[in-house]
Amino acid sequence: MRIRMAGATDIGRKRKGNQDSIFFDESLGLGVVADGIGGRKGGEIASSIAVNSMKKAFQGVDMIRHGEVNSFLVTSIDELNTDILARGQLEPEIEGMGTTMNCLAFVGDRLHLAHIGDSRTYLVQDEQIFQLTIDHNVGTFAARGWLRAEQVLPGAKDEALVKALGLGPHCEADIYEMPLKPGQLFITCSDGLNGMLSDQEIANIVRNNSQNVDALPGLLIAAANAAGGRDNITVLVTEVRGN
Repeated sequence: MRIRMAGATDIGRKRKGNQDSIFFDESLGLGVVADGIGGRKGGEIASSIAVNSMKKAFQGVDMIRHGEVNSFLVTSIDELNTDILARGQLEPEIEGMGTTMNCLAFVGDRLHLAHIGDSRTYLVQDEQIFQLTIDHNVGTFAARGWLRAEQVLPGAKDEALVKALGLGPHCEADIYEMPLKPGQLFITCSDGLNGMLSDQEIANIVRNNSQNVDALPGLLIAAANAAGGRDNITVLVTEVRGN
């Protein structure tokens, strides 16, 4: 399978800085979106470490066998989590920084997706949109019965993260694997997009512009800004093409 990637990031209309980071490389079959945790100093540093660490990890190997991709992702994520914690220990002013991350690795005819936090990856296929990832936040975990009421800190908001890089020495990412088919479109985004647009609004923009992948990130960002742009917005679009 061949893939076509396009991505962009924007500060939005309300924030003073952009704590999101993005990297994508079609030749590597790699795309990474990370969103530094707001309300903590160093979010932009944490997201940059996440993106650059995954970039270097994949650039540093000549070939990864299909059966080794998931374990490679887990090992690389453990190492970058350690790097974020170590950076915080060296620079107390940013200690406690953290970030979400979605890392997409396209190997052969399969997608391997590593996810932690509340950035999302959607699949748009056959006129339908599917959220592939699960938001690692209080609201989602409580609704699914994964958090008991007594485990939630008083005053914690639904969007407060339960999992993210940099929150502690143990970092467990969700790993997904799925077959690729020509015509699939994967939309990976920080919550600045889905926080402003419904899944259906995202799907409509994608369907109406599916023949212009390069323009899609900008169109989605513009729509999120038009809806209020309360957060930084990052969008990576990956189109699957035949051989």
